[in-house]
Amino acid sequence: MKPNPFPPAALAAFAAGLDEYRLVTPYEQQTPDEAALFAAESLVTAGWAVYIPRQNRTGIRRPCPVCTEPQLLNRDGRIRRHGDADDPCPGSGSPHRVEAAR
Repeated sequence: MKPNPFPPAALAAFAAGLDEYRLVTPYEQQTPDEAALFAAESLVTAGWAVYIPRQNRTGIRRPCPVCTEPQLLNRDGRIRRHGDADDPCPGSGSPHRVEAAR
């Protein structure tokens, strides 16, 4: 079991923000985006920082040398882990090979 990365006080502030949003916004006007924004503002108001880490992916896809399916590249140029969670493709983590120009 993974540890909970959120301190209980931060979860309480987040939950309070959602509860307040549900109380002050008519049901017909509630949206998930607005609820998330309201809860994040509640966290910041309570003194918590909202940090969104950079993703390790580049958005560039290249064929895997093993399964030949296009896969995302990590920032270090290696092919992102793919396949089943219990049985990843052997090509996961391999460096992308640049083909020589002809």
